[in-house]
Amino acid sequence: MSGRRLGLPAALLLAGAALLAHANGIPGGFTYDDKAIVRDNPRIRAPSSLPLLFSTQYFGGPPGSGTAYRPVLLLSFAVEWWIHGGDATAFRAVNVLLHVAATLLLARFLLELELGRAVAVGAALLFAVHPIHVEAVAGIVGRGETQAAALTLLSLLLAMRSAMPEDGARRRFLALAAALAAYLLAVLTKESAAVAPALLFLALAWKAGGSLGRRLIRAAARGWPFAAGAAAVLAAVFAARTLVLGGAIKSAGTGIFELENPLANLPPASRAANASAVLFRYAGRMALPLRLSADESAWSIPVLGARSAVYWAAPLLLAALVVASGWRLASGRRAALGFLLFFLAFLPASNLLFPTGTIFAERLAYLPSAGLCVVAAAAIAGRAPGLRALSPARLSALAAAVLLLSARTIVRNPVWESDESLFTNLVRVAPESAKAHYDFAYMSVAEGRVPAALAEYTRATEIYPFYWDAWAGRGHCERLLGRLDRAEEDYARSVVVQPWYENGWFGLAATREARGDVSGAERACRDGLRRMPQSLPLAYRLAVLLSRERRPEAIHAWHRAIAIEPGSLPSRVGYAELLVTLGRTEDARRELAETLRMAPRYGPALDLREKLTP
Repeated sequence: MSGRRLGLPAALLLAGAALLAHANGIPGGFTYDDKAIVRDNPRIRAPSSLPLLFSTQYFGGPPGSGTAYRPVLLLSFAVEWWIHGGDATAFRAVNVLLHVAATLLLARFLLELELGRAVAVGAALLFAVHPIHVEAVAGIVGRGETQAAALTLLSLLLAMRSAMPEDGARRRFLALAAALAAYLLAVLTKESAAVAPALLFLALAWKAGGSLGRRLIRAAARGWPFAAGAAAVLAAVFAARTLVLGGAIKSAGTGIFELENPLANLPPASRAANASAVLFRYAGRMALPLRLSADESAWSIPVLGARSAVYWAAPLLLAALVVASGWRLASGRRAALGFLLFFLAFLPASNLLFPTGTIFAERLAYLPSAGLCVVAAAAIAGRAPGLRALSPARLSALAAAVLLLSARTIVRNPVWESDESLFTNLVRVAPESAKAHYDFAYMSVAEGRVPAALAEYTRATEIYPFYWDAWAGRGHCERLLGRLDRAEEDYARSVVVQPWYENGWFGLAATREARGDVSGAERACRDGLRRMPQSLPLAYRLAVLLSRERRPEAIHAWHRAIAIEPGSLPSRVGYAELLVTLGRTEDARRELAETLRMAPRYGPALDLREKLTP
């Protein structure tokens, strides 16, 4: 058993390597999705909002919407916020500590598999410093990967303990209960953690010994309690997701945007062929991490057709590698185990079995990369039982790999320091990604660089003509530049592409109003509301337009806006202002009293009440 313990020197080596490689990624602010999920998320502000973390989807929004349910991940952000507030550096520091924990747990897991200390520690060392992990570690919301990986590895270690026949029944039961608890937390952190039972089966088959068939039978016999418990856990998670999202996997009305994953709408065979090629792209980026990118959406990665040789070669080669690795598992080939770990850990996010929300993302390689680190460590270590037994040449090779990977990680970390550095890097390394240009444009508008933003939005629409957000972005820029005719054309294009695009209809109405076309603005609001009856921005804008003309239906328009969102303070004050213009002062006072009961310090309501005070 002592050979399975990591030991203090090895633990310090691994923790030190992980910390040194990622330390310069700790300074920085909130970038990308960090803002919506952490910085601007009211659900994580106070303990009183704790129930909301478990009753709403990951990005928030109304019940029955969304594709992700990750309450434990949100809880980790919430607990931090309660402690230190919105300090981005503190969130980033915790991410690095989670990476250290995942690295140590990986080393312990590989030692439990009896791969030899040289391979186990060597693989964990490569894992600790690999630059493909920068997105998961430096990006605050990348915690979904690090936290889920740490919990998954902990679950596997406990499950393996529960499968040890030499332990007593009570110890095995306690280990099993703890393993299932860790599994539940992992799945509620990130959906890809659901693969843990398959990873346990592989680990038990590896340890069983004997022929391949004998290994599989022994693995099934020892692993079935965890598999049965995991099935019960998943059933409970699916029930919770159905209540919150409106479906076990996702809301019935939520699709996968082609921009994010061009493979989503392909026939299953074509999707699997392309997904196989993408898996080899991941492997290539791990083997030679020179080009790294935070975005690979349409059309940075081309979709392959049947005329492409890679379309046929990739799935055939992947299948051959999986079969060969499975066959060589019985002979104790550590590289075979490593490849199968990589393949199985990637399955949930690979698009092979079902379409996912993205075609490619480096953060998704976090746990799967451990398998390829095993392959590399096995090749470097050879038959050496421990690091001290490595020949000078092999030790030099391991040291060189660690140093080169660490240097690339250290260079990569500052890219995630801010939106400016991240999006500038995006358009440079992924010039064919429409989303990269959109993100750069969005940032440029916020910083007042409107002409530059317009050029980037235009490039995004050239790459992906159905990018309705980018068309609306173009319209916004044209409006800021005073070119209202062009702005109206761009907004109109956005709602032609996506008729249920709220921001497009709102921008179209605002542009027409700015041009003096009030009837056209009203028509845009009504057209949008026919498609989205619960749109508060459109209902509010329509009520404002009708109130300015003192149209009789203005009262109904305000009632509609308030019914959509009873807590909308601007809607209530707008309604009160209309009542004043209609001479219904007492009704206006009652509306203001209700508004101030909800928000006693709301300025517009206080100002209007003062005007009505004799």
